[in-house]
Amino acid sequence: MTKTTIQLARSTLQAALAAVLTMAAASAFALGTGRAAGTPIVEPAQKLDANACLSCHTTVKKLHDRGAHKDLNCGSCHTATPEHLSKPTAANRPTTRFDHESCSQCHQAPMKDLMDPKYHYEWAKRGGNPPYTFIRDNDYGDGWPRLVQFRFPRFHIGVMSDFVANRANGRFEYADKRGEGEPQNRQWDVISDKYPQNGLQMMGGTVGIGWRPHKGREGQQDSRCLLCKTSETMFEYKYDLTEDNPKGYDFSSPVVPMLKRINTGFNCNFCHDPHSAEPRIIFSPLIESMAGEDGKDNFYQQNVGKNKAMTPIEVVDMGMRGFTRKIGILKDYNANFMCGQCHNAANRYLTYSKTADGKPVTKDDLKKAGIAPYSTEFFRNPIESWEFFKKLGWNQGTNGATGVKMVNGSDHPHVEILLGSKHGQAGVTCTDCHFAKKADGSFEHQPSLPKLKVANTCLRSDCHGKGTKDNWSEGQALYTIEAIQQEYRVRTQKMEMDAYVSRGLLADAKAGKIVIPEKEMQTLNDAYERYLATRDWYLSDLSTGFHDPEGFNSSVTKVIWDLRMANAAAKKVMKAADKVGAAGK
Repeated sequence: MTKTTIQLARSTLQAALAAVLTMAAASAFALGTGRAAGTPIVEPAQKLDANACLSCHTTVKKLHDRGAHKDLNCGSCHTATPEHLSKPTAANRPTTRFDHESCSQCHQAPMKDLMDPKYHYEWAKRGGNPPYTFIRDNDYGDGWPRLVQFRFPRFHIGVMSDFVANRANGRFEYADKRGEGEPQNRQWDVISDKYPQNGLQMMGGTVGIGWRPHKGREGQQDSRCLLCKTSETMFEYKYDLTEDNPKGYDFSSPVVPMLKRINTGFNCNFCHDPHSAEPRIIFSPLIESMAGEDGKDNFYQQNVGKNKAMTPIEVVDMGMRGFTRKIGILKDYNANFMCGQCHNAANRYLTYSKTADGKPVTKDDLKKAGIAPYSTEFFRNPIESWEFFKKLGWNQGTNGATGVKMVNGSDHPHVEILLGSKHGQAGVTCTDCHFAKKADGSFEHQPSLPKLKVANTCLRSDCHGKGTKDNWSEGQALYTIEAIQQEYRVRTQKMEMDAYVSRGLLADAKAGKIVIPEKEMQTLNDAYERYLATRDWYLSDLSTGFHDPEGFNSSVTKVIWDLRMANAAAKKVMKAADKVGAAGK
């Protein structure tokens, strides 16, 4: 074998995985073409011939040569075998390090932040979770306690520990409960399989007792829930998540074997391209939603708009796995989209039905509507969402109590709500509130509740900080947050009270106890549909109105007014009908 052949073979080595998977990720403030000041380069134990790797992997070379990692050796994150160097195949492709330590060789501060539990412990000292004294069914029919969901500020680094311990209904548990109070980046160091005899079945022999016991069912359904938990699995899916993938994972893949292959949780390379250190996204529905087929005149441009809330995206086809995989490189560091990979309302459209005939929505239907099978349209509020689906004639099922269709598109729409808000339109991103800004201007890699860190979030901003027009104190910031969230509670309760009346009328009409004329019935039906869409939209946002106070108030005010008018109109014609009936007798 010639030297050139060996070099080419070696090239396939590194970039094969380098292309698709990851190298060490940069810190949030080490983006672009230059390395952050003071960031060291730690040489790997096994240095690889980067030129040989990149001679074949031209896509990786393009990213590598233009970014802050251009001086980083491929061996920092990939390990090659002699077999791959001499005769590269898919079977002997190099391994890729997903562990946080690979990144923290150079980027020590972000790793230290991720492993620091200070904000989580502060949250616990202030009272923690609300008591499980009253959980409203909210018409779901399954007792889903949405009002207490996600109240525990999770360790992002330990998201897989959370998943396997609290969504497996007793199958996987902490070997020692003390591990639950510590950030864990390798779940199998602290989690034990209590029922290995159950094979592929997630269920154990006990009822799940974690702080999110109601979520046990999700882990048992399919592998979809793993998409947002770790990039170890992300690249094993086709770009089109609706397609079968015999060479990797799809939603029919059994969950337990996948779980046991995963060694790390939320990885740095979700948000930082390992080859260039540029900001990126890897969640294909969000990439598709932002880019579309031609990147022009899509919902992203229409609903986000060409302002500070919007950032251009460069879609890169990485390939090299036997099926298509793409990444999205962001022109600017915009955490809304990086965080939005998990915190979005990506709709699973192929689970929707047509209201007219009850038939499932097809890919052809989606193509005509200009939307992808699994995507978000970046609606700014639930009313926009409702109007869109109402016009298409699609729904997500039927509300059991009333027979009203669930006409909405919401599944924790955090990024959608923020982008449409006053903060989002001004260029504020998730990290501005959920990460604290340090004295040197960099951000902590420690997401948690803003109320725990207002001194280094709100009060360090150009809008509310010292010397600004607001010039807030810590007390003013906290009081404003509490006032906004209390307004949310009051308006939500008012909406629920009026919806309760509508619910009774619709349920009685469904049961044949009362008759409401067609016109008034349609008005009542539409008002309740908008209520259901609005309720789900803001409940699953879980910011208690803070992400978009103005949008929330506007949407809920309309819903309340519409419900009251519809209720009054229905009651009026019912009374009229009663009088006519009585006169006829």
